[in-house]
Amino acid sequence: MSGLTLPGLTFSQPWWLLGLLLALLPLWGRREDEQVFAWTDWLPPDRLGKWRARLEKALAMLAIAASMLGLAGIASPETTVERVGSGAEILVLLDRSASMDDALPDRSIKTPLVDKWAEPKKRKIARKALAEFAAGRTNDVFGMMMFSENQFQVIPFNMRPDVIQGAIQAGGVGSGLGNTDVGGAMLAASSRFDDRPNTGSRIILLVSDGGAQITESVRRQIAESLKRNRITLYWIYLRSYNQPGLAQSNSPEYDSNAEVQMHRFFSSLATPYRAFEAEDQASMQRAIEAVGQQQMLPITYQQRLPSVDRAALCFVIAAASCAALLLMRSRNLTAFEAA
Repeated sequence: MSGLTLPGLTFSQPWWLLGLLLALLPLWGRREDEQVFAWTDWLPPDRLGKWRARLEKALAMLAIAASMLGLAGIASPETTVERVGSGAEILVLLDRSASMDDALPDRSIKTPLVDKWAEPKKRKIARKALAEFAAGRTNDVFGMMMFSENQFQVIPFNMRPDVIQGAIQAGGVGSGLGNTDVGGAMLAASSRFDDRPNTGSRIILLVSDGGAQITESVRRQIAESLKRNRITLYWIYLRSYNQPGLAQSNSPEYDSNAEVQMHRFFSSLATPYRAFEAEDQASMQRAIEAVGQQQMLPITYQQRLPSVDRAALCFVIAAASCAALLLMRSRNLTAFEAA
């Protein structure tokens, strides 16, 4: 028998429960506990003694039962409770293309040199800001995906801070890949909300240093998915040296620019969208703080409560019962010897 689960309780070694029958032993009288008198009518009623005898039996039964429950590995099972807080369901969509391995350029230099060893790199800046962002939103439900030419899920939606922080730090493992498919990544990210109950605000947080051409059919699918799932899109744009600012997106000279085209498409959506530009570590921090001030609306979420071991408490109860029983027995013996 590997284990036993009852409503509200679990037992890791349930065969010890057979020992609960031993808790009936104190109800059986013992010959050595009896004292023989020739005539008892002259003795006064001893109500206190009767209650004391009952208490001793109860303590003995409690000590045996608590010991057996402790040996059986009693515990409260893992449960899931529904809570209401202020936050959102946030899916972080992090770019892992090769360009994210570059450092953000110093714009005070007119023509900065390309140095692959320069620090801090874009992905490191993004990870640091995202880690602080997640740590400051304890009621949010986070999921995370990464993408380059293909997209993959890092973690499903959850609220465990250690898992969320570990997933963010996993963004620094390995080197980025060459191509970027933002359209496919957006479709994959928005589809993660399809089978989830709509319990509050929903956000896709796109963190990327560039755009990509998105076909018309994929654009329609993205727009439909965002609208169907009522998702707000935020894009933190890590702007490289030779890329135009999004404020210039209306200029005809940038009509062919992938980042500008993507920003125009996102701006045309029927669902909420906002872009934040980050040109250095400080502006990245400001951008993530601005996102953090958005979408703090009521949200219903499921919180998993871990199993709680109750065996130690049972052993404490058994020890306390034995100690009380020994104390009462010793006082009985002392009183008898004195008499």
